[in-house]
Amino acid sequence: MRFSHIGYVVGDSEATADAVKPFFPVVIRYKEYMAAQKVFITLLATTEGGSQVELVEPLEENLPLRELLAKSGKSSLPYHICFEVDDFDAQFSTMKAAGWIVLTRPFNAFDSNHRSSHLYHPDAGIIEIMSGPL
Repeated sequence: MRFSHIGYVVGDSEATADAVKPFFPVVIRYKEYMAAQKVFITLLATTEGGSQVELVEPLEENLPLRELLAKSGKSSLPYHICFEVDDFDAQFSTMKAAGWIVLTRPFNAFDSNHRSSHLYHPDAGIIEIMSGPL
């Protein structure tokens, strides 16, 4: 298991990308449409590539994330921590057995090599697990 990125839910990907540009100047993906999640994904990295941040901009029909932003009164919020896992199915099963609540059923993120799922635990918050590097 390896740390992948920190995810932020944002109201405006461009504004947030501009704000964090001094820290994450490298654009890996920009506003890629993710139909399964009803979001646009922007992935940014540090110059040396050691750290990444994912900006998750919900579409109008993604009410849970839209409401999360609206309730906060902010335009950007920390949302999740993501880990790359070696055996996606085993990690998913282990987390469910340990009481993690599945927020998103496993889905193909960017292509068939990237399976992802978001899980929640009241003592830990939201963790995304993902197969394969971004």
